[in-house]
Amino acid sequence: MKKLENLTMLYIDFDNDEREKYLKIFKNYFKKVLVTCEDGFKIYSQERPDIIIIELETPQSVKLVKKIREKDEKIGLMALTKNSNIELLREIVELSFSSYLIKPVSDGQIEDELKKVSKKIDSIGKITLPLFCQWDINSKTLFYKERVLFLTKRETKLFELLVERRGTFCTDAEILFAVWGDEFDKSITNSSIRTLIKNLRKKVPKGLIENQYGVGYKITA
Repeated sequence: MKKLENLTMLYIDFDNDEREKYLKIFKNYFKKVLVTCEDGFKIYSQERPDIIIIELETPQSVKLVKKIREKDEKIGLMALTKNSNIELLREIVELSFSSYLIKPVSDGQIEDELKKVSKKIDSIGKITLPLFCQWDINSKTLFYKERVLFLTKRETKLFELLVERRGTFCTDAEILFAVWGDEFDKSITNSSIRTLIKNLRKKVPKGLIENQYGVGYKITA
């Protein structure tokens, strides 16, 4: 899970007193905290924060969130409100808020909810694989039990191909093209693939990559 201190947060609150109170709390967790009461969309567009925490007390605030969500399906959203409003909940249900907190909110509640939002953000763009592995399609990073497995450039290209084609075998020709591409020359042979596969298998859980003679390689089902 991404640590909160590596994330940027935009805090939008229209109550001056409340804003200062919660701002002090949020600054303990994030790398950068942006705060506003009027220029929410402008600051969002300029800074592209990871998480937005917004007070939902006015039609304008709901309209703002809808506008942001149209542009960004991944951003983490947390709502703060002074009272439980069923109509408001109905209006925002499709906006995928991770949390809906009613003020006053304790430090412990905030920390618990922030961790949930962070975990949700972290899961976006990750593909769950067998044997406790995950592949991050954005950073092209392989995780085993949430620990990064460091791959070489060519190992990364090979594993990316196997993930894209998971469930089906990748032939030697497909691997040669995907891994070596423009670098391909007569010195690159099927033996080069065998060596690459061997080295990759040393780094991943046993049984993750299977092969069938004369057919190719794939990630096990």
